[in-house]
Amino acid sequence: MMEDLDEPHAAAPAEEAAGAPEGGAADVGPRAPVTPREWDSPGVSLRKRVITGVGVALVAALFFFITLHEGGSALVSTIIGAIFIAGFVGYLRVVSPAPFTLRLDERGVTRTDRGAEAQLITWGGVARVKEEVFKSGVSVSVTVYKRVGARGLHRAWVVYRDDIPQFDAFIEAFAAALPLDRPWTRETIHE
Repeated sequence: MMEDLDEPHAAAPAEEAAGAPEGGAADVGPRAPVTPREWDSPGVSLRKRVITGVGVALVAALFFFITLHEGGSALVSTIIGAIFIAGFVGYLRVVSPAPFTLRLDERGVTRTDRGAEAQLITWGGVARVKEEVFKSGVSVSVTVYKRVGARGLHRAWVVYRDDIPQFDAFIEAFAAALPLDRPWTRETIHE
């Protein structure tokens, strides 16, 4: 969900220092005045969680049906099946995207994951941005690289089209605010 915000977002000094490169480039501001805006990622949708839960329950029922059908001799298969199901559920919990919020304002771009500290990258701290597009021109992802130290470069985070509603509005606002001396590259994928 995208929102226009009137109040400035207060960040801790440690967050500002983390996004500011050495050499004073933190003084670089956005290309144009930025109206503070937020985009919220819902994480995994309720529909996908329900479908996955039903699928796991059906697989578990299948394992228990096989156990009952084969009698007691399938005890080892049942234990292996239970371990498999528990491992699959654990895997899903690890790889499922956590909800997060992206914020653009006069200070820079901030990503806040649920239960984590906000990560501010000041406009002077953004080293470059890479946008991946399909041959049709539809944007798939945006990768933000930040400066680390005097000459270092680090991939800060990636946002995919499926992560946030109104992805195109985020790209448009981010590109409009990015300082002119920061490269924005477009890479065609799946040619």
